Amino acid sequence: MPVQALPTPVPSGGHSDAKGTSPRFNRSRQMGDCLRKELLYCEKRPRDILFRMFEKIVSETSDEGTDHKILSRLTRDAAVRAHQQAEESGFEFDHWETASRAVVKAMLCAGVLLTSGGEPIPPGITAQATPVAALKDRYRDITEAFLLQVLIDRLGDVTTRDHTALAHALFRQFDRGVPLEDLEDRVVILLAQLAGVVELADEVYSVRSRQSARRARPPERAKEGHKTHV
Repeated sequence: MPVQALPTPVPSGGHSDAKGTSPRFNRSRQMGDCLRKELLYCEKRPRDILFRMFEKIVSETSDEGTDHKILSRLTRDAAVRAHQQAEESGFEFDHWETASRAVVKAMLCAGVLLTSGGEPIPPGITAQATPVAALKDRYRDITEAFLLQVLIDRLGDVTTRDHTALAHALFRQFDRGVPLEDLEDRVVILLAQLAGVVELADEVYSVRSRQSARRARPPERAKEGHKTHV
């Protein structure tokens, strides 16, 4: 997950707090706004549904021996299927096309969309026209860790006290059956996976310089060529 894969920086700017809102929720709202400015924001439940649709579509083309879909088509088809599944399950959500583009951008920048040669599809002018042959192993973890990396890099002041806010921003589903503690545990697990590109000093997280990141690559980069064809 190289630093150069991050989208173009957009200043997070100030955030006006709503009256009666706790600082914790103000902070998570600031994080959500940051991801929205980067066109990367998608709520957890729609993101999970879209992940399943991407995986299913890519798997179908592999199993059927048909041509792999180019990324732009995959993005549209996943949005349509996700919308259908949501309607069947009674989940109300109206922004599937926007959400699909956001999730695809995150997956692309995280390097989990692979070509037929097993190489990550690079972000750029040719990405949308490139066939997607496979998804990288643990693509969900890698993609969501990338979102954490973006927040750390863009905000510049994320600390160990922000774990709850990060959990709300990225994983909260407004489901009382999902303990917040479990979501906070997921935050720290994903942060640990960023050890090669993110460092912690005086309780503040920061993205390593490119030179430092090359000397301490994250685990998924060290296992070159390890992937799952789905």
